[in-house]
Amino acid sequence: MSRAASNQNNATSYHHGNLREALLSAAVDSIREQGAENLSLRALARVVGVSQTAPYRHFADKNGLLVELARQTFDELSRVTSERIDPALNCAENLLRAGEAYLRYAIANPEKYRLIFGSSITQREQYPQLQTAARSAFNVLLQLMAEGAQRGEFLPTEPMLLANNCWSSIHGFALLTIDGVFARKEQPLGFDDMLRVHLQMTLRAIQHNPQHIPHNLPDAMPFSD
Repeated sequence: MSRAASNQNNATSYHHGNLREALLSAAVDSIREQGAENLSLRALARVVGVSQTAPYRHFADKNGLLVELARQTFDELSRVTSERIDPALNCAENLLRAGEAYLRYAIANPEKYRLIFGSSITQREQYPQLQTAARSAFNVLLQLMAEGAQRGEFLPTEPMLLANNCWSSIHGFALLTIDGVFARKEQPLGFDDMLRVHLQMTLRAIQHNPQHIPHNLPDAMPFSD
C-alpha cells in the first residue's frame, strides 16, 4: 500500500474517534526522541497522517496535549500502585508492594514520568482535571501513611510528612535510574535486589519499630535495568 493510501486510511479511522489517542501515543515517541520542548502538534499530525489542523479539534495547543498526557500518566500511576495494596496485609508490606509498582512504572515510562513532574507543562493550576489526577495518585501513598500511623506501624506524626519522606526517596531512586546514574557506578546488587533494598530502607525510616535489614548481601553484581 502506498504512503498516501495508508495516510488516507489512517485519516478515515481517526474520524471515528481514534485521533486523540493516536496523537498522544505519537507525542510519547516524539518526547522520547527530541524532548517535550520540541513537541509540535503540526509535526504530530504528519506522523499520524492527518491534516495539520486536525489535532486542534482535540487540543487547544501543545500545552493542552501535554496536560492530557500527564493526566493519563497520573491515572496510570494511581492504578498500578492501588492495585498492589491488599487489605489483608499490613501497611508496611503494602508500602513495599506499591512502592515497587511505582518504581517499575516510572522506569518503564521515563518520558511520561519526567513530564508529570517537569517544567514542560505551564500553568498547571489552570487545569483542574490534571490537579485532581495528581492528588489521586499521591493520595494512594498518603492514605497508606495515615493508616500506618494510626495502627502504630509508622511514626506517630503527620501523614503528609511521612508521605513526603517516602515519595522523595522513591522519586529520587526513579530519576537516578532513568538518568543512568546508578548504571555508571559499580553496585553491590543487581537492579531488582537494589530496588527492593532501597524500598526496605525507605520503609525503615518511617517505621515505629524499624525492622532489621539483612547484612549478608550478595557480592557485587553487574547492574542492569
